[in-house]
Amino acid sequence: MVMLGCGTWPTSVVAGEPREGGEQQLRVIESAAAQFEFTPSEIQVSVVESERLVVRSIDVEPDKAIQTLGIGEKILSGGELIPVDFVIGELGRYRTSSMLTGVAANAGVAQPTVGPDSEVDLVVDVLEPNFALILLPTTRRMPHNKFAFRLTHRSSRPLNGGARFGNLFEDFFGFDSSALIGLELRYGLLPGTQVGFYRSNSKNIQIFARQNLLGQRGPYGIGLDVQVSIEGGNNFRGRFNSNDSRELSGSVAGILSKSFGEWASVYVEPTWVGNVDKPGRFHPSVDDDDDDADDDNAFMLGLGARLRVRPTVYLIGEYAPRLGGFDDGAHHLSFAIEKRAGGHTFQLNFSNSLGTTPAQMAQGGSKDDWFIGFNIARKFF
Repeated sequence: MVMLGCGTWPTSVVAGEPREGGEQQLRVIESAAAQFEFTPSEIQVSVVESERLVVRSIDVEPDKAIQTLGIGEKILSGGELIPVDFVIGELGRYRTSSMLTGVAANAGVAQPTVGPDSEVDLVVDVLEPNFALILLPTTRRMPHNKFAFRLTHRSSRPLNGGARFGNLFEDFFGFDSSALIGLELRYGLLPGTQVGFYRSNSKNIQIFARQNLLGQRGPYGIGLDVQVSIEGGNNFRGRFNSNDSRELSGSVAGILSKSFGEWASVYVEPTWVGNVDKPGRFHPSVDDDDDDADDDNAFMLGLGARLRVRPTVYLIGEYAPRLGGFDDGAHHLSFAIEKRAGGHTFQLNFSNSLGTTPAQMAQGGSKDDWFIGFNIARKFF
């Protein structure tokens, strides 16, 4: 029996006899945390069988975990679902102190989630709170029939050098300048399959699809996705109105992720991008009319990491050297600080490029300048 309580109310876990017969399956138990009560207030659990307590905080932010079981998950206010998988190893009553924030496994070790599923897709992943690092995609799964939104903003005024360096503060570090702004909407088409549409105020449009092959929340902490995209300038008019295929760029990327506990995740992303050498680059250092066919395509190796420095604060870095093909300009490099709040993430980033799509990353960044920007993301689930 699990009795859930808030404030000074006692909370305890009572393990009963194992359930009989059949192959063990993970049982999902949903609970809502509000001021002075949990709903339901009692839950029966069994010994040596996998259980998952999924808790949603309605109006409070409980403190600390169930001390006698060793670990727990912090429940944030705002209605996010927090999953805690556990296995009780022996009969007995396990008592907690203060407010409940989670249930831990036998011997204080949480059992890993066994593969991705619809329940896992809906809950908060503290190592993958969003679907991108800064520009590089992550292996975060989109729940079926759910939506997510992202806004990207890059200020065009460089942060460093030049005669205007003394005016940096007066220009509010570049935010007073004109900006490249993009809006993205993504949708969970099928379990593990997401599609999206991204458009910037430069009239560049990207349409993409991503398929999850391996979930990072599995027992080995490894995720694997494949993403394909197509993008074009001038609202695709170069392709649809004049049959100028050079206005379109395609990309194919493999996304491999590895999590380390609850504090870090790293990413390796081999990416091929077609038709990179075309007019309209943000940071050209050679003639835009160079038509060397050998340099039309590029192969990048995206490298990224997210470090969780506080429960809801992250440091992020990404680097995308081009290993073959088009190599004009600097390799993409960016770093950021990010804050998670409910279903939102707020990110302040610094980059050597104004680009925000795979083709723009492959086109190269500035060799001399850095730019400030931000991303705001919202999950509608």
